[in-house]
Amino acid sequence: MRLVLGLLIVLFARLAMGQGGPPLITDDPGTPGNRHWEINVAFTDSAYSYGHVYELPHLDLNYGYGDNVQLKLEGPLTIFDGPGASFTTLGYTNWGVKWRFVEEKGPRPAVSTYPQILFVGNTGLARIGVVDPGTDFFLPVEATKSFGALQLDVEAGVLFRQFVGAQLSTGICGEYDLGKRFALLGEIHDLTSTSYVQDELVWNLGFRLDFTEHESLLFSAGRGFGPATVDEPSLLMYAGVQFRV
Repeated sequence: MRLVLGLLIVLFARLAMGQGGPPLITDDPGTPGNRHWEINVAFTDSAYSYGHVYELPHLDLNYGYGDNVQLKLEGPLTIFDGPGASFTTLGYTNWGVKWRFVEEKGPRPAVSTYPQILFVGNTGLARIGVVDPGTDFFLPVEATKSFGALQLDVEAGVLFRQFVGAQLSTGICGEYDLGKRFALLGEIHDLTSTSYVQDELVWNLGFRLDFTEHESLLFSAGRGFGPATVDEPSLLMYAGVQFRV
């Protein structure tokens, strides 16, 4: 099954290369627009064999510097609840700059790159395997193509981890618009070490409901394809609100 899903990701990348970003893991080339903000406030729940990892609030702040550049700051307040341990802490901070250097036109997809630096400093979370300490650098490329009401997005990149080594991150996601205010979302996302040992292969399904042109409700839920282990979650859930100003 893992081989088939991997081949599907490659196939869709060749065909399209949609909706990305919250509430999904896979991102897209979209930016907020010049001098506009996109603010995501959410609650997340990730269930693993060692316990639950909650994020409340999960703050994701994005600012448009010009029409093609996005500045990002992300930092969730993390709550861990497991057998023998329970605490609250700032798990990590994520700083990034997205640059869309190709616009979608005709058969050509929109393409961007989105380098990000992740600072993980909480040793308590590291000891139980929730996160790995150190400074990580993520270098991905995103591409999007629209087919009427259907949008497809593919993201692929390398996550350079200070103490763990490099990992390959690939994902494909889609959005299908059911009217002007409601869209169905879905994705398959894979995180694999460079030795090609499977670390995390997950799926997510969700929706976006636009209350107005400035506010939306975001939701997704999914899990790993394999059994619940340290790397394969038995539950992934994201519920939040997006503000666009």
